[in-house]
Amino acid sequence: MDSFRFENMDIWKDAISISDMLFDYADKAEEKRYYKFAEQLRAATMSISNNIAEGSGSFSDKEFASFLN
Repeated sequence: MDSFRFENMDIWKDAISISDMLFDYADKAEEKRYYKFAEQLRAATMSISNNIAEGSGSFSDKEFASFLN
């Protein structure tokens, strides 16, 4: 099965690793009843890898860079 371009990028792999760590922090925040903070942390965390994935479909380096900024 073919992989997507972003799946081979170190920056995307790093983002996934960081996401795992931040999701653990969000779980701990939720245990302390910081529900809104946990929700916002998860949303921001997902945004990192999603932006990299979306930008990897760009046709130019300049356009891709705008997704990483």
